[in-house]
Amino acid sequence: MINIIHSMNVEDLDLNLLTVFDRVLRERSITRAAESLGLSQPAVSNALARLRALTRDRLFVRASAGMVPTAYAEGVAPTIRQALDAIRTALQRGSDFDAATSDRCFTLYVTDLGEAYFLPRLVARLSASAPGIRFRTMPTPRDHPAAALQAGTVDLAIGNLPDLQSGFYQQRLFRERYVCIVRDAHPFIGERLTQKRFELAGHVLAAPSGTGHAAIERFLLEHGGRRAIAVEVQHFLAVPAIVAQTDLVGIVPTRIGRQALRDHPVRLVDLPMAIPPFVVKQCWHARAHHDPGNRWLRRQFAELFVEGD
Repeated sequence: MINIIHSMNVEDLDLNLLTVFDRVLRERSITRAAESLGLSQPAVSNALARLRALTRDRLFVRASAGMVPTAYAEGVAPTIRQALDAIRTALQRGSDFDAATSDRCFTLYVTDLGEAYFLPRLVARLSASAPGIRFRTMPTPRDHPAAALQAGTVDLAIGNLPDLQSGFYQQRLFRERYVCIVRDAHPFIGERLTQKRFELAGHVLAAPSGTGHAAIERFLLEHGGRRAIAVEVQHFLAVPAIVAQTDLVGIVPTRIGRQALRDHPVRLVDLPMAIPPFVVKQCWHARAHHDPGNRWLRRQFAELFVEGD
């Protein structure tokens, strides 16, 4: 296509003009070209006039056989057709996603709890139907969690994510609540935990970055103060192991608590005061809303994990 633009600024070239050029070349008629493109005859004539001005060539002349291309038009036609075909192919590829053959790697913002709860079921579901799909997880950053989603380097965020609002879509997966976890043989806590005993106890605090679980820390500061927090960890999955070997008390989401019952000598006890429940969502940026691969991934999460109240 080098010859067609001469010394003009390529940014001035409207690709629609090349589509008109190619269709007139095929049809040898402005009328038939207009009909096949869904345009008016004056619109096609105007497009040709603009392209003639840019190329400084007549491009087509009227003859008994219809609109006959000039030598210049015949010379650039193969390059233009090849370029248009390449553009169409690229756009068609971008609109399709075949999970069965794709080797795409999806990057997720997810906590350790999310890794333990979501990924085993997701990977098991896809092992046969989408064997080439890969996943990489990252913790949600405390500062500017939206940046990587906006840039497209992270595809989807899963969890308790109150900071992802403007510019994001979200779908609720399920509602979750918190519960206390203590060791089976705790010397002071039985089947019921009083407010006084809770406030006197030492606590393990899990504080995953970039999530709404900071509500636990605020709750502990209101009911026991800073001195009540004996150990602070990054991940919820560390809490049951610590609680199982100490007299400390932990607060975890119910799903991780139920998992801990199978793995550790612990018990679950209702909180004496309520921490508001939270909603686990999948969140994605507007730029990924129509991406076929992202849509497919969101559908997998929805089919596996959406629950009613």
